[in-house]
Amino acid sequence: MNIGLLISEIEDKEVKKIIIGANQAAKDKGVTLVIMPGKYLISDATDKDAGFDYQYSAIFDYAVTSDLDALIVDIERIGSKTTILKKEAFLKKFEGIPVFTLTEQEGFNSVNQVNTEKNQFEQLGYEAVCDAEFYVKNQVLPPTEPAQQFNYVEAQEADALRSVLGVSDIFLHRKFAEDRISEVFSKMALAEGITTCGILLYDKKARNTVKYPWKRPEEISVKAAIIDGKDIMFKEGEMTLSTDKIISTFAKSSVKSYIIGDLYVGEYQLGIMISEFTPGALIDHYFDTITALVTGSSRLSYLENELRKTTEELYEVQEELARDDSVLDHIGENDYLTGGLNRRGFFARAYDLLKEKFVPGKSALVAYIHMESLKNINSLYGHEEGDRAVKRVAQILEEVFNDGVYGRIRGDEFAVIVVADGEGKAESLREEMSEQNAKLLSEPSRYINHLQYSICEFSHEENLSLREMLKETDENLQKIKGNM
Repeated sequence: MNIGLLISEIEDKEVKKIIIGANQAAKDKGVTLVIMPGKYLISDATDKDAGFDYQYSAIFDYAVTSDLDALIVDIERIGSKTTILKKEAFLKKFEGIPVFTLTEQEGFNSVNQVNTEKNQFEQLGYEAVCDAEFYVKNQVLPPTEPAQQFNYVEAQEADALRSVLGVSDIFLHRKFAEDRISEVFSKMALAEGITTCGILLYDKKARNTVKYPWKRPEEISVKAAIIDGKDIMFKEGEMTLSTDKIISTFAKSSVKSYIIGDLYVGEYQLGIMISEFTPGALIDHYFDTITALVTGSSRLSYLENELRKTTEELYEVQEELARDDSVLDHIGENDYLTGGLNRRGFFARAYDLLKEKFVPGKSALVAYIHMESLKNINSLYGHEEGDRAVKRVAQILEEVFNDGVYGRIRGDEFAVIVVADGEGKAESLREEMSEQNAKLLSEPSRYINHLQYSICEFSHEENLSLREMLKETDENLQKIKGNM
């Protein structure tokens, strides 16, 4: 049985005691306890004192899962900065899962209240887990548990500090070989005696703002995983999970307590870290520091990969310039071959179009078109034939996207942007491109001129940039290429 414990922050002394009691009850009852410290619900979108509380509270969205049989919610602390109505709305999001509040909340089940003077909050945590476990089996609350003895051995702050310094020294100074950071993390966790933990990241960061709350993606990639002391090895990108099955994946073979923390940068959710619960997690700021180090090192690794890709692209552009023998065409706004826009011209016109027409109620459609056959055409039939193929594609794009801006941004790639009324135009453009592609393939020729394309639609958002839209469209095109 898996029981979730939703709390505010570990730095709260009373919360620490609740965790100690809940952890002991989980051991006594043979259930898995999943601790989710999500800090506080914010009162409204203008709450400047909330900082990034809304990012931390995103961890609560992982509690909406079939992996958990019951939830214990410290609603008074989690909702201490917001209204009664918002606390009620928060609890209702877990509909379908038995929910128990640590304090009485009208309309919801609360755990049996304890009246012991000694170890009051430890006893409350213990009672909560016992009540939830009994209720799941019998659909009623049990009698109040007798007072317990709690013999929790606290971790030494010096040991925790030494551990944090070791992680930061290795991660932030890159003191490891060519192994992935996630693999280094696994080895370090095992060395610390942690037998189950994992780092899980989204393939694309998920925007989460106060005004536009995120929706938890359906899948997440496992970057590192240790389960019951076994380091799970796999190639990059080969292990993905449903975000509904994270807990059952890591807690499938042994009963333990776990703690989950979210990984985020600014307004973006990157993923989560899940770890077996150890006494060190109750030391102030220890768990948050570890998750911050994992976030920073993962982000650094990602940026290094992006820099490497950009460098490779620059070399490709240099080669194209050398082959084209026409530098002036790349300096101006027009493509020397098609007569349309080149990369520089496309971006200039695209920014102008968005500034002028991309307003609330409008949608932007962004497309990438790749001439996957161009290299073979050039190789087999010469660059003159390749030039004719490029011109033919430009004619097709002029016909399909005549009310937008298109340009050749690389030798074999075109980009397009269209601003339309409302939403729903993307599908019609995809159908039209599919028809044009079929027509292109049926034309009598010595070679196949085939197009791969991605068309993405974006509703208006104040902070949505052209760069973000192009990046998402390009990533979608890469997925399409990978599936073909």
